[in-house]
Amino acid sequence: MTSKRGSQVGRFIWLGMLVALVIFGLATAPELLEGLHLGPGADEVAFSFATLAYFLLLPAALLALVILSTYVVRVDLLHAMESRWASRIRTESGATESSNAEKLRRRGRWALPLLALAGTLALTAAVVALAFTGYDGGPYAEDDVARTLRGLGLALLFWASVLFAVLLLFGLGRASLRGAAANRRESRHRKGNYTRKERSQLETQRYSHDRLAAALRFRDEMLDERVPQTIDVWDFGAADGEVFFQDTPATYARYYGRDVAYSTSSGFFFGHPAFVLAGLAVTAMGNASARSRAQMEAAEQWREWQTARVLVSNQRLVCFAGGRWLSFWYSGVVASYPSMRERTLTLQFGDAEPLMLVGDHVPLAIVMATYSMHGRRGLLGHPDLVAAAAALSAPVRDVREP
Repeated sequence: MTSKRGSQVGRFIWLGMLVALVIFGLATAPELLEGLHLGPGADEVAFSFATLAYFLLLPAALLALVILSTYVVRVDLLHAMESRWASRIRTESGATESSNAEKLRRRGRWALPLLALAGTLALTAAVVALAFTGYDGGPYAEDDVARTLRGLGLALLFWASVLFAVLLLFGLGRASLRGAAANRRESRHRKGNYTRKERSQLETQRYSHDRLAAALRFRDEMLDERVPQTIDVWDFGAADGEVFFQDTPATYARYYGRDVAYSTSSGFFFGHPAFVLAGLAVTAMGNASARSRAQMEAAEQWREWQTARVLVSNQRLVCFAGGRWLSFWYSGVVASYPSMRERTLTLQFGDAEPLMLVGDHVPLAIVMATYSMHGRRGLLGHPDLVAAAAALSAPVRDVREP
């Protein structure tokens, strides 16, 4: 596996190779082509192919150089400067100066591209000046081939520099707009002003956080050997000794494959051979497409996605899905894959298709399923429950704060 450091080194190697190729195309290649055209070993066929390669490779190299150098300036060099600034701040002043590091990082997003743009334009001007003032003709100066090719190369270099400037200015403008928007958003948040969408997102996060906290309190009550609060379910009959703890909606899905039938078509074609071949080809493509769709539909996958009513009891999970009640007894579970962070619970059964539940109310079902499989030891030591309890202390900002 290629490391991030290795990929950066590779980009700089390619950048150096492209720079060398462009310099060769602007400085040495025109002289060589002139020699093929007029020198003692002139070869018109070789000159024609070499000129064609020159016209193809030099613009391609310049375009690749522009794209790669823009990426390197805006990603690799910027990240390197950000890391150095952050490490210097931590070394000199500690964590109290983190705001200064953030300011330097934001400043680098526009300062570094601007410096790179100025340096590129200065380098281009220097190359053009040297080309026009320091070249008085090669050994075959009576021929204008080298001068023409060099002029073409310089023209391409000029337009490549313009493209590089446009790309960097575009990135600079976009970074400036994003920075201004982020500053305005932070200023609004400090004053307690939120948009309707932000307020809705914060309320959703807080509700999900509260449901997780309730599920972990339920776990603590079971660890303390206290009977958690039960609820009454009047439209579903409980089994002997069964009590219910939750009646909420959740996203429901089952995992299975199925048999799919599909039909193929055939046709009889007569007339011109081209017409017959075209008809057979269209028929074959239609049959292949139908077979591919049938294979995809028959493959094992999560199906029956819907919002179901889910009852959590001390003996089973009950889902009202597809217009009927379905019971998933804890005693039939052979494997459980809970995720408090993702609010998902996947159960495998010995005699039924796997079940997936997703939603903010799923954590309590996770607690009961874990307890049913592993008992008190599972509530104490299951990695997912332990991680959720540790993460519960993370603060969630109240949208009502001024």
